[in-house]
Amino acid sequence: MSMSRLSRPQPEPSIRPKLVSRLELAHDGTLSGFVYDAHAPERRYTVEILLDGLVFSTAYADAFVRGLSEPGLQASCGFAVTIEPDLLRAARILEARLANLGTLVGQPIDLESGRASLVDLRKTCELRWLGGLHFQGWIDSEPALFLEAIVDGEAVAQVHATAWTHVGEAAAHRNARAFDFHVPQRFADGRVHRASLRREDGEPIPTTAVFVAFPDGLAGMIDALGGYDAERLRGKLYDQLIPASLPLADYVNWRDRFPLLAPLASGLSLAVMIAGAAGAEQTLAALETQTHESWTAGLIDGEPLSVDTDALLEFLDDAASDAHHVVIAMAGVVLEPNALARIAAAFDAYPDAIALYGDLDLLAEDGRLWPLAFPAFDYERMLEQGYCAHLFAVRRDALLTGLETRPDNLYRLFNCLLDHLGPRQDNILHLPGALATLPKLDRTNASHQLAAASQMHLDARAVSADVTPQQGNLFPAVRIGRAVSRQRVTVVIPTRDRLPLLRTCLDSIAPAVERCRADILVVDNDSVDPDTIAYLADLPRRGVRTLRVEGPFNFARLNNQACAVLDSDVLCLLNNDIEAGSDDWLEEMLTRLAEPDVGAVGALLTWPGGVVQHGGVVLGMNFAATHAFTDRFADDPGFLDQLLVTHGCSAVTAACLATRRSDYLSVGGMDEARFAVAFNDVDYCLRLRQAGKRIVFTPHAKLVHAESASRGADDRADRRGRFERELNLLRARWGEWLNEDPTYNPQLSRDGIPYSGLAWPPGPRAPRYNHLEPAREVPLGF
Repeated sequence: MSMSRLSRPQPEPSIRPKLVSRLELAHDGTLSGFVYDAHAPERRYTVEILLDGLVFSTAYADAFVRGLSEPGLQASCGFAVTIEPDLLRAARILEARLANLGTLVGQPIDLESGRASLVDLRKTCELRWLGGLHFQGWIDSEPALFLEAIVDGEAVAQVHATAWTHVGEAAAHRNARAFDFHVPQRFADGRVHRASLRREDGEPIPTTAVFVAFPDGLAGMIDALGGYDAERLRGKLYDQLIPASLPLADYVNWRDRFPLLAPLASGLSLAVMIAGAAGAEQTLAALETQTHESWTAGLIDGEPLSVDTDALLEFLDDAASDAHHVVIAMAGVVLEPNALARIAAAFDAYPDAIALYGDLDLLAEDGRLWPLAFPAFDYERMLEQGYCAHLFAVRRDALLTGLETRPDNLYRLFNCLLDHLGPRQDNILHLPGALATLPKLDRTNASHQLAAASQMHLDARAVSADVTPQQGNLFPAVRIGRAVSRQRVTVVIPTRDRLPLLRTCLDSIAPAVERCRADILVVDNDSVDPDTIAYLADLPRRGVRTLRVEGPFNFARLNNQACAVLDSDVLCLLNNDIEAGSDDWLEEMLTRLAEPDVGAVGALLTWPGGVVQHGGVVLGMNFAATHAFTDRFADDPGFLDQLLVTHGCSAVTAACLATRRSDYLSVGGMDEARFAVAFNDVDYCLRLRQAGKRIVFTPHAKLVHAESASRGADDRADRRGRFERELNLLRARWGEWLNEDPTYNPQLSRDGIPYSGLAWPPGPRAPRYNHLEPAREVPLGF
């Protein structure tokens, strides 16, 4: 027997971190710095910010630091936080330390010395990969800039930083120039690439992004390769989380790349009525190219958009006596060759539909086509924009009933179908994908005709309302002002300390509250600041109720507790960092709730610099929920004029949300167990939708919102885990609807900011109702 002596292996000597760090405070209250380990430059640190030894904030040090961008240095190790002036004035020492280690970052700053450094290590630009070939970002600049996009060292695209966005937090927020671009499709090759930017003079911009893109998405690539069926689910999930898109300007090439499926053959006989004389020749010529052969057409002379009821009845009784479905087209509309075939196939597949409409194309002055991509049927938008009345099809029996009202224009001909049904959304079909090209509209004339049509429809429904023409951009526009019945309204404002925010909020909303004879309830969540406590104690003397709710911040629970102690008819949920600039915003929101089937109303919110912060919520962007139009100023018309007219959304933010208390209670209020801070408003709105209610966004109610000024951003290191958990719960409960938001169009991009590109590939383009798939039940703990 032989024996061997075994010795314990000697551990390799550990290498102590060699930290390089810096800390600076600027006069605007921005604390910025960097930290990295020279021996392990790939390592990232979480930094704790302390005032007089107490941690009040954390930051993750992964931002680009321009001064460290030379070769061999670690440039993505910076951080920046904004500190309120009141906190700085009340403290003596400001310092930063590594979380869990306690190691100093830079040198502590003596706040009493008055020698705060002017050095500022904040980011001056950002480049974000949104998925596929799509990039967005911003750069600090007052004038517009023209940049070059670089991929793997090659200049591939011109980038115009001409738009605006909002960057920074709290006291240091600012407007910056925004840009949005796509790189060429040849980079969708499944390989990893690096993108960067440089100025016109060749100076590099200190920001980069790594990306990988697949032709037609990863799921499409897996299908093309074949033999990997087990991986298709993985590819589908990847495409949901990291979707791809193409620019709206590439619409013609996109249409050719993703043609609509050929419709099933139909024996349906269609009658086609062309309204108006100007442009009728183009419409008739397009009819001759139709693949569907069973149709009869009639032309009714008249002014643009006008309808002669007697002539239409004569046409139906004579030439179109055997047609059970009628296509109504504005003269000048140029139908796609398969338009009638798609309409007939849709009525075959959905025999209960009383009417349908489809997307259109817009022919610009330079001859280029742009997509008019509409939502599933939107009653409020129909009233204020008439978007679906320029080309639509209707069942003969429904049309004959509507003609009894003697409509005299296309807008009235469409909305008369709903005179006795009200704002039902379950029997009007939307066909994604262009049915025709729309001629140029005389918007002033169209707005007056739409105003008359909407007024007649509301009168027929016995809804008391004033309808006034507005100035549209692409479409006509009107504003509906329904009469508001006497009801008890309470504005509910959760708060914790932050007295300047609360005082500004209450003072600014006072005129609107008084105008509507509303009440205010301030929900105090464990305020400890003496000035705030004194202010709250004085509020009842001013007629403002207060309610103290103890415990960790849970926005959903605070609102639920408020609802439980109130007996009001209407609740207006309002953040304490809201500032009103007019006295009519609350009344405007109440006019929308005058319709019994409206469950919640949201307002147009902007950052203090005027950039839109909330223009409604779109579902499905990166498999989440995203605010619309955050790349525009409030006076921008928005995609297809959506910032000019009231329209339906899947959800609106509870930073300013009006809802009936009875509706709030009927769906169980906000889900405080699953959505304590984020997405509780989205989940609440979706449960209202599931109960048959509409969610309405009105741009006519405008307020300023310093989002997260009162509690900080959700992407802070100490909150990121909670935010991700709530996002995953939203995906688990509402995943099917996140994939197919009926208020959004399946042809539009699902990356970055809504309405900014074309989906690559497009989503399902089958005919659709404005329906909501049932939610999944997610047991607590999952």
